[in-house]
Amino acid sequence: MALVPKFSQPAAPTAADATAGAALSTQNLARYMQRSDVDVEVVVSTLSTNSDLIARARDQAPQRIVLRATSQQSAGRGRLGRLWHSSPTGSVLFSIAVPWRGDPSSTATVTLACGLAVAECLQAHDVPAQVKWPNDILLDGRKLAGILTETAEDAQGCRTLVVGLGLNLVLDTAQQRAIGHSAAELAERFGREAVCAQREQWLARFATAMIEAASQFESGGFAGMRERFNACFAFLGQRVRLRAAGQATLCGIARGVDESGRLVIERDGGLLHSVISGEVSLRAEAPGKPATGR
Repeated sequence: MALVPKFSQPAAPTAADATAGAALSTQNLARYMQRSDVDVEVVVSTLSTNSDLIARARDQAPQRIVLRATSQQSAGRGRLGRLWHSSPTGSVLFSIAVPWRGDPSSTATVTLACGLAVAECLQAHDVPAQVKWPNDILLDGRKLAGILTETAEDAQGCRTLVVGLGLNLVLDTAQQRAIGHSAAELAERFGREAVCAQREQWLARFATAMIEAASQFESGGFAGMRERFNACFAFLGQRVRLRAAGQATLCGIARGVDESGRLVIERDGGLLHSVISGEVSLRAEAPGKPATGR
């Protein structure tokens, strides 16, 4: 079952919505979330919503789910310490903090669950999003969004899962230059004015989907999501090159992920390798040539 928020179609933008690009509303987000178990926070700017919630959780783990959203991050973080480039009016930027009883070692796999939730949410709105293992959401092969998952523990041993999302609604010239490679924007599908006017609705949809994904993962693990993830996996059946810190580069055919969320790569002779983390880059085959293990 896809983890898609209950409200299925974007509401028509109003005059008030059209002027809300630079500032998010706590009241609007709470209304769009339609959940009484989430504390919604909005700040105009911050270093990083993930860092904010991690610091708080280390001091004292929250008792309820917290959604912290912002219009601008001055030190937004991606995976492996990379910067996440955003703009004050053209990005969806938020993190959720969830009281967590799961195994801290499962953090990497929760990332897959939340990435799948975002991709399925987009697909439900006719956006053909795909997932790139382990933490990116792609549109037409270009990065649309990224997810960062972390855990924190306070002095009493109470754990918190923190999951952040950065998504491009509209990319300006400065962002594209800072990113340094081709990236996707949601405006490609709906137009710039529409996605900016509906930024709060989109944020609420993604946050709801990620919260539900984290809950499902905590109660049942990743195995029940595996088939759906592989159906959304952008590189399924394609030749990939995988680099992981301290390990030799691994090349082969991506066969999807296993029940633990590990990437399965088929090498020459049909030998399978399962990898828990790494950097994946696609190596194109010759036109018309089927993917093989050689």
